[in-house]
Amino acid sequence: MPSAIYPDLKARTALVTGGSSGIGFGIAEALLEQGVRVGIQYRSGRAAAEELAARYPGRAFALAAELGEERGCVALAKAQLAALGGCDVLVHSAGTWNDGPIGELPAARLEEMFRLNTFSAFYLVRELLPALRANQRGSIIFIGSTAGQRGEAFHSHYAASKGALQSLALSLAVELAPAVRTNMISPGWIRTPMAKETLRVIEPIIAPTMPNKRIGEVSDVVNAVLFLASECSSHLLGQDLGVSGGSLLLMPRGQFTVREE
Repeated sequence: MPSAIYPDLKARTALVTGGSSGIGFGIAEALLEQGVRVGIQYRSGRAAAEELAARYPGRAFALAAELGEERGCVALAKAQLAALGGCDVLVHSAGTWNDGPIGELPAARLEEMFRLNTFSAFYLVRELLPALRANQRGSIIFIGSTAGQRGEAFHSHYAASKGALQSLALSLAVELAPAVRTNMISPGWIRTPMAKETLRVIEPIIAPTMPNKRIGEVSDVVNAVLFLASECSSHLLGQDLGVSGGSLLLMPRGQFTVREE
């Protein structure tokens, strides 16, 4: 799916976390194609991040960081500012996912989930705030999940971490305006390498139940990010865009008619 062109993004600076694979990679690549200078954070996907950076010499930088620790987030912010000189757009896409019934959920797994998915967002915004405010048109975009919007059995820790991220976005939307706009995107099932094996089993089951009858593509999320990063969305603050093919609409309007006898 082609992306629209947003001239106001050209020559701006951005940091994309989780930029070495899946949704994060697609976002980083699309921003670079728009003329943005991008820091591409990775934890283990060094080769992919460096390959993408090599395609845009002088405009893309692969930045290694462990976001599960405060010091890793602080170090990433410093590396971003050293390499690119600023940060107009923060797209926080990095995160982790795993499952487990609450009765068997160990403290270590719960804490790791919140450190990577939620606490890292606090630390990155805190450290990058002066840069985001510098031009009075900063944009923060968190990548959430439909799990955070509705909850999800056997993924309570994941859903809770994304729900907390939504609350953070709502709070920052008010606290940081008008210099910085904060919004969120909550994808449903998206065709990524991480989801490949799961989708192989469940796609034939769930796709027919969705209003638009298909699983999402990375480009669906990318196009939403570009819109929120640009000034075309200048009046959007505290929004959570559900890029989920209408999967949360339990009864789409117009599908059923109620008759009075």
